Amino acid sequence: MNRSVSRKSGILFGILAISLWVLVSSAMAGEMITADGYAAITGGNTVIARDKAVDDALRKAVEQAVGTMVSSDTMTESYKVIHDKILARTSGYVEKYKILSEGPERDLYRVRVQAEIGKADLTSDLSALGLLHVMVEKPKVMVIIDEKIGGLYGTTGSESVGQAESTIIERLLSSGFNVVDADTVRANISRDKALRILEGDNKAAAAEGLKYGAQIVITGKAFSKNAGGGIRGTNMQSIQATLQARVVRTDTGKVIASKSAQAAQAHIDEMQGGALAIKEASEQLSGELIDMIVKQWSGEVYGRSQEITVMISGLVSYRHLAAVKKILEKETQGVKAVHQRSFTGGIAELALDYGGKSTNIADELANRKFTGFRLEPTNVTPHRIDIKAIVGK
Repeated sequence: MNRSVSRKSGILFGILAISLWVLVSSAMAGEMITADGYAAITGGNTVIARDKAVDDALRKAVEQAVGTMVSSDTMTESYKVIHDKILARTSGYVEKYKILSEGPERDLYRVRVQAEIGKADLTSDLSALGLLHVMVEKPKVMVIIDEKIGGLYGTTGSESVGQAESTIIERLLSSGFNVVDADTVRANISRDKALRILEGDNKAAAAEGLKYGAQIVITGKAFSKNAGGGIRGTNMQSIQATLQARVVRTDTGKVIASKSAQAAQAHIDEMQGGALAIKEASEQLSGELIDMIVKQWSGEVYGRSQEITVMISGLVSYRHLAAVKKILEKETQGVKAVHQRSFTGGIAELALDYGGKSTNIADELANRKFTGFRLEPTNVTPHRIDIKAIVGK
């Protein structure tokens, strides 16, 4: 009996190991791209022309890989940067290649290659150039942090100087993020809503973020306090700060990152020391949050399946919904699965496993011809599409 259990366990472990290897290999695998390269044949020297044609084909393969990540507008606007920083070092991204066909064509030498482009390094370099923000349609970020600088043992009054918010916003801006003006948010958001957001109401954070066109809200609390009197008989005091923050996606209300940081400062003044300690903790935490956000975006931009919610209103028949699902499941490239969450009162909620941008889905449905109705997108965010079914038009 023990031998049988052991043998079954061994088989199960083997299956799990193979499955894990397949998943890891798939995640790390490069993209296979076919491209043609050309070079002029000078003085009848086909050897040199062939080498140049191979280089041209590999460069075009890398350019195609970049094109799958970056919009055509971005390619046009940032072509010189992409050319100088990315396309100039083609060999750094081509993991392997094979020649499918080659030969002279009049005064040119033509080579067709199939190249495997490693996206890990390409992703990293494009992100370093600040193009990742463009790839995910320049998302806007809203920051709202509750901050308190406390007195000795927390017994004296506390004041807020906005150090955490300003530090995080400064780091976001320097990293290329588009940030909602903090003064505008503070002037317009009600105290009740602000408290709900700061106390961890992710739906409230998402709702407020959407009002300001933000795709992401960073919210949390910062607090500094005197650690306990003077340092070694001097007037210098040890001030400790703690900052907790989370990143909420506004179109889904989901938390995509959560971190905390601590820092300490020695200072003669509690308020100035507290502000400095909070600044240090904010710098540390904002760097980690940015890395987590970029990692999340990178996975979404570079081919990994993500969930997109599609809300369709105005449906007069379940058959209309069935027609939309069929188009998404059978005829829309990149859609891996369609999950129907609900259909009530002419309103349907679908969840798509999709490896691409939500705008592509919106464009596809808006331009499709359905029998007896058409679809009109009314709101499109990176992870949610609201659509109205219009009958008889």
